[in-house]
Amino acid sequence: MPAEAVVTALILPAPWLLSGLRDAAASQTGQLLAMIQAVLFAALLLAAAWIDHRKHIIPDILNLGIALSALLCFHPGNLRGILAAVPFLVAAMGGRMGGGDVKLVAACGLVLGFGDTMAGCIIGLSLMLCFCMVSPGGLKRKEACPMAPFLSAGFLAAYFLL
Repeated sequence: MPAEAVVTALILPAPWLLSGLRDAAASQTGQLLAMIQAVLFAALLLAAAWIDHRKHIIPDILNLGIALSALLCFHPGNLRGILAAVPFLVAAMGGRMGGGDVKLVAACGLVLGFGDTMAGCIIGLSLMLCFCMVSPGGLKRKEACPMAPFLSAGFLAAYFLL
Protein backbone atom coordinates (compact mmCIF):
# COMPACT_ATOMS: atom_id res chain seq x y z
CA MET A 1 0.00 0.00 0.00
CA PRO A 2 1.54 3.32 -1.00
CA ALA A 3 1.63 5.08 2.35
CA GLU A 4 2.63 8.36 0.74
CA ALA A 5 -0.68 8.50 -1.14
CA VAL A 6 -2.64 8.05 2.08
CA VAL A 7 -0.53 10.60 3.93
CA THR A 8 -0.84 13.09 1.06
CA ALA A 9 -4.60 12.67 0.95
CA LEU A 10 -4.85 13.28 4.67
CA ILE A 11 -2.47 16.26 4.70
CA LEU A 12 -3.85 18.17 1.69
CA PRO A 13 -7.07 19.31 3.44
CA ALA A 14 -5.16 20.16 6.67
CA PRO A 15 -4.87 23.95 6.01
CA TRP A 16 -8.58 24.12 5.31
CA LEU A 17 -9.35 22.22 8.50
CA LEU A 18 -6.94 24.28 10.60
CA SER A 19 -8.31 27.57 9.32
CA GLY A 20 -11.79 26.43 10.23
CA LEU A 21 -10.78 25.27 13.71
CA ARG A 22 -10.22 28.82 14.90
CA ASP A 23 -13.74 29.83 13.88
CA ALA A 24 -15.28 26.60 15.09
CA ALA A 25 -13.78 26.94 18.58
CA ALA A 26 -16.49 29.45 19.40
CA SER A 27 -19.24 27.30 17.91
CA GLN A 28 -20.85 24.13 19.16
CA THR A 29 -18.92 20.89 19.48
CA GLY A 30 -21.32 19.20 17.04
CA GLN A 31 -20.37 21.59 14.28
CA LEU A 32 -16.69 20.96 14.89
CA LEU A 33 -17.23 17.20 14.76
CA ALA A 34 -19.28 17.56 11.57
CA MET A 35 -16.48 19.56 9.97
CA ILE A 36 -13.84 17.01 11.00
CA GLN A 37 -16.05 14.22 9.68
CA ALA A 38 -16.48 16.01 6.34
CA VAL A 39 -12.72 16.49 5.93
CA LEU A 40 -11.92 12.90 6.91
CA PHE A 41 -14.67 11.48 4.73
CA ALA A 42 -13.53 13.48 1.70
CA ALA A 43 -9.82 12.75 2.25
CA LEU A 44 -10.35 9.03 2.71
CA LEU A 45 -12.62 8.79 -0.34
CA LEU A 46 -10.08 10.66 -2.45
CA ALA A 47 -7.32 8.34 -1.23
CA ALA A 48 -9.46 5.27 -2.02
CA ALA A 49 -10.22 6.62 -5.50
CA TRP A 50 -6.56 7.36 -6.21
CA ILE A 51 -5.26 4.00 -4.99
CA ASP A 52 -8.01 2.06 -6.79
CA HIS A 53 -7.24 3.96 -9.99
CA ARG A 54 -3.51 3.16 -9.73
CA LYS A 55 -3.48 -0.33 -8.16
CA HIS A 56 -7.04 -1.70 -8.61
CA ILE A 57 -7.35 -2.27 -4.87
CA ILE A 58 -9.03 -0.39 -2.02
CA PRO A 59 -7.04 -0.83 1.21
CA ASP A 60 -9.12 -2.04 4.14
CA ILE A 61 -7.63 0.66 6.37
CA LEU A 62 -9.33 3.34 4.24
CA ASN A 63 -12.71 1.58 4.48
CA LEU A 64 -12.22 1.24 8.23
CA GLY A 65 -11.36 4.94 8.49
CA ILE A 66 -14.52 5.89 6.61
CA ALA A 67 -16.61 3.64 8.85
CA LEU A 68 -15.00 5.08 11.99
CA SER A 69 -15.61 8.62 10.78
CA ALA A 70 -19.31 7.82 11.09
CA LEU A 71 -18.82 7.80 14.87
CA LEU A 72 -18.06 11.53 14.85
CA CYS A 73 -21.70 12.35 13.99
CA PHE A 74 -23.42 9.08 14.75
CA HIS A 75 -27.12 8.62 13.94
CA PRO A 76 -28.64 5.19 14.68
CA GLY A 77 -30.70 5.42 11.47
CA ASN A 78 -27.50 5.44 9.44
CA LEU A 79 -26.91 1.80 10.34
CA ARG A 80 -29.46 0.96 7.63
CA GLY A 81 -26.99 2.43 5.13
CA ILE A 82 -25.04 -0.83 5.23
CA LEU A 83 -27.94 -2.42 3.31
CA ALA A 84 -26.98 -0.37 0.25
CA ALA A 85 -23.99 -2.71 -0.12
CA VAL A 86 -26.18 -5.79 -0.66
CA PRO A 87 -26.43 -5.46 -4.49
CA PHE A 88 -22.65 -4.96 -4.62
CA LEU A 89 -22.16 -8.04 -2.45
CA VAL A 90 -24.28 -10.10 -4.83
CA ALA A 91 -22.23 -8.84 -7.79
CA ALA A 92 -18.97 -9.60 -5.96
CA MET A 93 -20.14 -13.13 -5.14
CA GLY A 94 -20.73 -13.62 -8.86
CA GLY A 95 -17.13 -12.60 -9.54
CA ARG A 96 -18.07 -9.44 -11.41
CA MET A 97 -16.41 -6.98 -9.02
CA GLY A 98 -14.04 -6.80 -6.08
CA GLY A 99 -14.79 -6.95 -2.40
CA GLY A 100 -13.21 -3.56 -1.74
CA ASP A 101 -16.08 -1.85 -3.54
CA VAL A 102 -18.56 -3.70 -1.33
CA LYS A 103 -16.73 -2.57 1.80
CA LEU A 104 -16.50 0.98 0.48
CA VAL A 105 -20.26 1.16 -0.07
CA ALA A 106 -20.96 -0.34 3.37
CA ALA A 107 -18.57 2.11 5.09
CA CYS A 108 -20.08 5.07 3.26
CA GLY A 109 -23.52 3.77 4.21
CA LEU A 110 -22.64 4.26 7.86
CA VAL A 111 -21.77 7.89 7.20
CA LEU A 112 -24.56 8.77 4.76
CA GLY A 113 -27.48 6.54 5.68
CA PHE A 114 -29.45 4.39 3.26
CA GLY A 115 -31.09 7.04 1.07
CA ASP A 116 -28.01 9.17 0.48
CA THR A 117 -25.84 6.08 -0.04
CA MET A 118 -28.21 4.82 -2.72
CA ALA A 119 -28.20 8.27 -4.33
CA GLY A 120 -24.39 8.29 -4.23
CA CYS A 121 -24.29 4.83 -5.84
CA ILE A 122 -26.66 5.94 -8.60
CA ILE A 123 -24.61 9.09 -9.26
CA GLY A 124 -21.32 7.17 -9.22
CA LEU A 125 -22.51 4.32 -11.40
CA SER A 126 -24.06 6.80 -13.85
CA LEU A 127 -20.71 8.60 -14.07
CA MET A 128 -18.99 5.27 -14.66
CA LEU A 129 -21.43 4.36 -17.41
CA CYS A 130 -20.87 7.71 -19.14
CA PHE A 131 -17.10 7.25 -18.87
CA CYS A 132 -17.24 3.74 -20.30
CA MET A 133 -19.41 4.89 -23.19
CA VAL A 134 -16.94 7.57 -24.29
CA SER A 135 -13.68 5.76 -23.51
CA PRO A 136 -11.82 3.70 -26.12
CA GLY A 137 -13.30 0.23 -26.34
CA GLY A 138 -16.57 1.45 -24.91
CA LEU A 139 -18.72 -0.95 -22.96
CA LYS A 140 -17.08 -3.98 -24.62
CA ARG A 141 -13.60 -3.41 -23.24
CA LYS A 142 -11.97 -6.41 -21.61
CA GLU A 143 -9.98 -4.73 -18.84
CA ALA A 144 -11.48 -3.98 -15.45
CA CYS A 145 -12.46 -0.42 -14.69
CA PRO A 146 -11.91 0.70 -11.08
CA MET A 147 -15.18 1.71 -9.44
CA ALA A 148 -13.89 3.67 -6.44
CA PRO A 149 -13.19 6.91 -8.35
CA PHE A 150 -16.77 7.01 -9.62
CA LEU A 151 -18.37 5.83 -6.38
CA SER A 152 -16.28 8.36 -4.44
CA ALA A 153 -17.53 11.16 -6.68
CA GLY A 154 -21.10 10.00 -6.12
CA PHE A 155 -20.69 9.72 -2.35
CA LEU A 156 -19.07 13.14 -2.13
CA ALA A 157 -21.93 14.62 -4.15
CA ALA A 158 -24.44 12.92 -1.87
CA TYR A 159 -22.62 14.10 1.26
CA PHE A 160 -22.15 17.73 0.28
CA LEU A 161 -25.10 18.37 -2.05
CA LEU A 162 -28.01 16.28 -0.76
